[in-house]
Amino acid sequence: MNFSTLGPNLMVDYTVDRTSGSSTLQSVRIGIAMSGGGFRAAVFHLGVLRRIAELGWLPHLDIMSTVSGGSVIGAFAASRWSSVARDGGDWSALERHVVRPFIELITTRDFIREWAWSLPWLPFRKLLDATFTRTKLAGLLFGDVFCNGLRCSELPERPYLVLNSTSLVSIRSWRFTRDGMGDSRIGLASWGSKPLSLGEAVAASAAFPPIFPPARIRRSDYTFSPPVYGEDSVPNYPLIPVTDGGVYDNLGVEAIGKQTILPGIGRVAAPEFLIVSDAGYPAQYKFRSNGIPVLASALLLYRVNGIAQEQAAAQRRRALVADFSNPSTSRKGLLVMLGSGIQRIPNGRGKEYEDAVGSQYMIPPIVAGGIRRIRTNLDRFDPLECEALMYHAYVMTDAFLWAHRLTCPERYRVPNIPDPIWRIEFTDQRIREWQNVLVRGNGARMEERRIAKAPSSPKSV
Repeated sequence: MNFSTLGPNLMVDYTVDRTSGSSTLQSVRIGIAMSGGGFRAAVFHLGVLRRIAELGWLPHLDIMSTVSGGSVIGAFAASRWSSVARDGGDWSALERHVVRPFIELITTRDFIREWAWSLPWLPFRKLLDATFTRTKLAGLLFGDVFCNGLRCSELPERPYLVLNSTSLVSIRSWRFTRDGMGDSRIGLASWGSKPLSLGEAVAASAAFPPIFPPARIRRSDYTFSPPVYGEDSVPNYPLIPVTDGGVYDNLGVEAIGKQTILPGIGRVAAPEFLIVSDAGYPAQYKFRSNGIPVLASALLLYRVNGIAQEQAAAQRRRALVADFSNPSTSRKGLLVMLGSGIQRIPNGRGKEYEDAVGSQYMIPPIVAGGIRRIRTNLDRFDPLECEALMYHAYVMTDAFLWAHRLTCPERYRVPNIPDPIWRIEFTDQRIREWQNVLVRGNGARMEERRIAKAPSSPKSV
């Protein structure tokens, strides 16, 4: 038995399986899955992490599974985790080394504009490297802005970061870790002498089409194992195309929700407590079957794909809720959704929580709707948009932990009286300020235009 020290008083048990030659991360306390959804998702996840940190659970966080926007903040946090652990692994350390620097970056820089300005150089880079795409160009920028120029092999051992993409060849979740990459069908490979940059892995996880084409991995640079579960091999193409991780699993649950074999490390046990932070885009209910035939057909295909993805995500959510609320199952955890609200917590527990904490600290429904419609882009965000997303995630995390405390493992059970540290009072002025920013800067622009087109109400006399 080999114990690897991961920080002050923090150890994780790696046991070598002599029969298979692989390592097993047998003891996983808390695992967190962070969904896709652009910068909106990244900021939402910070709100969940804040409450975890305040409760003193951050040192128990052993593994993170991330998708797309979740991979942006996952990589950013992982690249600074040694500083967080050195300064105590509490909320103060997380705020100093992760939250404030990240918010400052996305509120002062426009990532997508910087990427667009560099596109004219793309044809020249492609002449020298067949794997170079708009996505790889984004990876260089991700690496420079968010990842401190690290390579995947330089990621910390704890929390163990799994960045999820989707293999277009094998139709499986493609994973990047500090030890390697691959999927269950094509096989798993250690990095050897050619570890990808962390920025490239983030870009592959966030390569949402059509803006970002699939990332391309040169197969000859790595030695892949046979298919993990004995399936038939797939065509041995020289380039492996991988796209946004949300195409396969936008929640990132499959990588850590059960015992899993990960690249380079082998078997990883399911976490004792699984936290799923879901900032996925709310379902869209607008569709018109008319217009230019070719365009209408393209929109129809896009809509059909969206319906399939929404159904898959809904099934995953329902399965998680069923497991978490069932006392007889071994999987325990928490699902925090952008689309949730205090009013939707069942059996009157939402109202109990609101009464205990104070209704003046609950986000009004009219404001919550604007938060849910915040865009998933990678452009510059307003500081108030960030505050709104973080606070919504924070309140929902605290409320769900309290409402479902009796189904949580004992050491992750919050007190009977809710007592969140962060409380924002919603005065009339604050509500107006939040509404103005949310309508001006996010997806609520559509609602703003709809209101502008609506006939004005007759004036009273």
